[in-house]
Amino acid sequence: MDTILRIDTLALNWIYKTTRSSIGDAIMPMISFTGNLGGIWLLTFAFLYFSGISKACARTGMIALILSALLINLLLKNLFRRKRPFESCPKYNTIIDEPKDFSFPSGHTFSSFAAATVIFSYLPIAGIIAIAYATLIAFSRLYLCVHYVSDVVFSMALAVSLSILLLCFL
Repeated sequence: MDTILRIDTLALNWIYKTTRSSIGDAIMPMISFTGNLGGIWLLTFAFLYFSGISKACARTGMIALILSALLINLLLKNLFRRKRPFESCPKYNTIIDEPKDFSFPSGHTFSSFAAATVIFSYLPIAGIIAIAYATLIAFSRLYLCVHYVSDVVFSMALAVSLSILLLCFL
């Protein structure tokens, strides 16, 4: 764990020192906000369902988001109880209200990649856009110093894997 924390700290320090800007400080909180409670993905699936573009995608995506909330927010965060970067290193300025839950894994990243994987499986062109946006949300969590790199990378990998498993199951 010490090695992971050292790598996480080095990577987060690099992101903090090299990517911070006034434009990023304005944009990244907004991008992160769209991932709160899977908001952007709930709206996307509602649109896909009610427009009739792909009700199957919308239903599968909603299942993925529900599983995401249960697995990440109720189980894994409470199991690992990892402190957030700003709690471990006060020099990090989060720019946003400090989240009160635990850091590992990243719920924003997990729900975003779970949703994007589902969208990609049903609507590949829209899925590419969804994956790009999910990547922006994941990066915003690093930019804002509310997650370590390993929180985000683990969440991406687990979300894609479990979404593929869900798609195979359904």
